[in-house]
Amino acid sequence: LIDEIKWGMDWLLKMNQSNGSSLSIVALSHASPPSAAVGQSLYGPATTNATMRSAAAFALGAKIFKEVNASAFSTYSDTLKARAEKAYTWGLQNPSKIFNNNSQSNGSQGIGAGNQETDSLGRFTAKMGAALYLYELTSSSNYLSEFENGVPKLPLIAWGNYASQYFQVQQHLLLRYVKLTNAKTNLVTQIKNATTA
Repeated sequence: LIDEIKWGMDWLLKMNQSNGSSLSIVALSHASPPSAAVGQSLYGPATTNATMRSAAAFALGAKIFKEVNASAFSTYSDTLKARAEKAYTWGLQNPSKIFNNNSQSNGSQGIGAGNQETDSLGRFTAKMGAALYLYELTSSSNYLSEFENGVPKLPLIAWGNYASQYFQVQQHLLLRYVKLTNAKTNLVTQIKNATTA
C-alpha cells in the first residue's frame, strides 16, 4: 500500500513546478505496453485548486511517510514538506487561477477527460485542507490561525448546521480539527453542536 501511495505522490511531485504551483491536468498518449507510447503529453496550466490540493497531499504525505518509517523516508518526507509549504504560499498568492478544460472560451480542445476545475468554495476548501495538514505537520500557528479563521465560512457552520453529503470534505476537515489537542474550545463546541443539531 505504501508503494502505491508513493507512486501516486511521485506523480504529484512531477506535476508540481519549481515556483510552487501545480499543473491542473495531463493527457498522455496510450499504448500497450505503456512504454511503447510515443505521442506527446499535453498539460493544463497551474491552478489554485490543483496547487492547494497538492499542498494538502504533500503535507499529509510528509507526516505519514515519516510515521511509517522515519529512517527510510526521512529525505522523501522533507521533500514533501518543502513542496507543501511552497505550494501553499503560491496558492495564497494566486487565489483565483482557474482552467476550465475543454472550454471554447479558452481554446482548450480537451486535455484528458472532464473538467477538473471547481468553484470558489472548492478553492477555499482546498486552502483549508492544506492549512490544516500543514499545521499537523509543522505545528506552525500561522497554519492553525488560517484554518480557524476560515471555520465560520464552511457550509456546516456558515449555512446553519448544514450537514450534507455534498460537503463531506469540508465536514471531514472540521471533525479532524476537533481532535486537535489545542483546538479552540468555542470552535470545537460550535462544530460539535452543528453536527448534532
